[in-house]
Amino acid sequence: MRSAHLLLLIVLLFASEVRAQESAQLVFDEANTFLQEGDYQEAMNRYRKIHASNQVSGALFLNMGIAASQLDSMGLAKYYFLKAAEFPTTTEQATIGIEYVNSQFSRQSAQLPKLPWDRAIDSLKAGLGSDGVFIIGFVFVVFAMVLVLLKWFGMANFKKFRTVLALVFSAGVLVIVLAFYVDYVDNRYSEAVIVSIEKQVKSAASETSNLVSLAYEGYTVTIDNNASMNHDGWYYIRLGNGQFGWISRSGTRIL
Repeated sequence: MRSAHLLLLIVLLFASEVRAQESAQLVFDEANTFLQEGDYQEAMNRYRKIHASNQVSGALFLNMGIAASQLDSMGLAKYYFLKAAEFPTTTEQATIGIEYVNSQFSRQSAQLPKLPWDRAIDSLKAGLGSDGVFIIGFVFVVFAMVLVLLKWFGMANFKKFRTVLALVFSAGVLVIVLAFYVDYVDNRYSEAVIVSIEKQVKSAASETSNLVSLAYEGYTVTIDNNASMNHDGWYYIRLGNGQFGWISRSGTRIL
């Protein structure tokens, strides 16, 4: 009897999910029609409904970027194009969109080149991720253990066994440590886009604190989540030119 109830529950959940997907697709088709007809605000309203239901895709973000650019919300358009670029199916079109909106900003953010180590960490986050790096390190450690077992059974009596074992085990430990560091960086820092026209960068999380710099629409900034955690309404950020400071959370979209 319980198994029958469980089966019925699974069927109902599956049917509910199918209906939600069909509903999202219907709204998406309606939004696309409005987009083609030039009613960008109506299109955006419907795209936002899909976004709010968490039925996201590269095509959704790409079309939201197009709609936002036509509504002269270039900062918001850049945000949506950057989101669309995270999906392999829309990376190429989103890159074109990003180049276009960047050319429309009257003020461009100075960008210091990232250090090779930072670029490597970014590549690992975007590619293997911390889990993938951890698995590679774990495989090295397991291989080292297999070598020890083979040695015990007399099946690994080759020259320089200890050197090979030390190298394999050390590599595994180092890669595992790297995995934890990638996870730490991924959780501590977030990239964000300024979507308001202008934001003041302050020396402290207070409106009365000294002005450090100004951040304009379209600027990409790095948010320190740990430092920002205990300051409601404020983000501690790093600008592209290397300056640090505090900005109010409104008008900032985290990628």
